[in-house]
Amino acid sequence: MAENKMIHSEKKGKKKKSNIPATRFFSSILDGTILTRDKVESMLPFLLFATILGIFLIFNTYYAEKKSREIESLRNEIIELRLKYITTKSELMVLSNQSEVARRLKSRGVVESVVPPRQLKEPERSSRFSLGFLSRKK
Repeated sequence: MAENKMIHSEKKGKKKKSNIPATRFFSSILDGTILTRDKVESMLPFLLFATILGIFLIFNTYYAEKKSREIESLRNEIIELRLKYITTKSELMVLSNQSEVARRLKSRGVVESVVPPRQLKEPERSSRFSLGFLSRKK
């Protein structure tokens, strides 16, 4: 029996090599043995290209998010400026009313005229500039 236990414990100590390709692939990546193969040297340009594409994709994603945030902040700023414009315009309309102007100027001693304005007409005159050959009498 003692011999039987010894054989059984020796079997446990040995590692079984898995026949599943995915398991072998991942174990070779974790072991580092994948880097010692000749195929890796031939795939190196492709791996470098894939790495550069990955870095470009990450950069492009960050850049797009940054631009999106800028656009959103500019939209908010446009809304705020539009509201400020409308408010200022309405205040100007109120302040430029004739009654408001008269009320503000009353404190300075300027009073509103009660006499309606008259239209002045200038008497007709002959033109100062005339062409001599057109105005000659024959």
